[in-house]
Amino acid sequence: MKKINVFFVTLTIIILAAICFTGMAMAAQVSWVNESKGRVHINGGVDDGFIVGATVCFIISSGEKLVCGTVQSAEASKAVVKVNKNSAKRMRKGTEAMLYVEKDDKEENKENQDKDNQDKENMEENVPSKSMRIHDKKGF
Repeated sequence: MKKINVFFVTLTIIILAAICFTGMAMAAQVSWVNESKGRVHINGGVDDGFIVGATVCFIISSGEKLVCGTVQSAEASKAVVKVNKNSAKRMRKGTEAMLYVEKDDKEENKENQDKDNQDKENMEENVPSKSMRIHDKKGF
């Protein structure tokens, strides 16, 4: 009976861990590197969100900074990322590649609010003063 309980507890932990870590799955991996041209070929493509012009970052080792580049060409299941040549020399097959996502939502909201404020200010500047307004006979 104890063995069955231990088995079910272990199985539950494994299932919960799998569910929790599915959101942190790797986006793509390096399949091969052209060091002389600074091109990194990855196994993630347009289907995975690697579109032309997107920024992709690589984790080379835990102690180093991220190395980032832009997608030069992309197909359904593979893409080519341009990085500088020195960074390409440090890349190895199997290195993790992730899409770089900026905090667009907050920035867009701030930009929209700034535009609205500027539009209101511009409208107030463009409105003529009361003495300059043309009144019809009913207004007097």
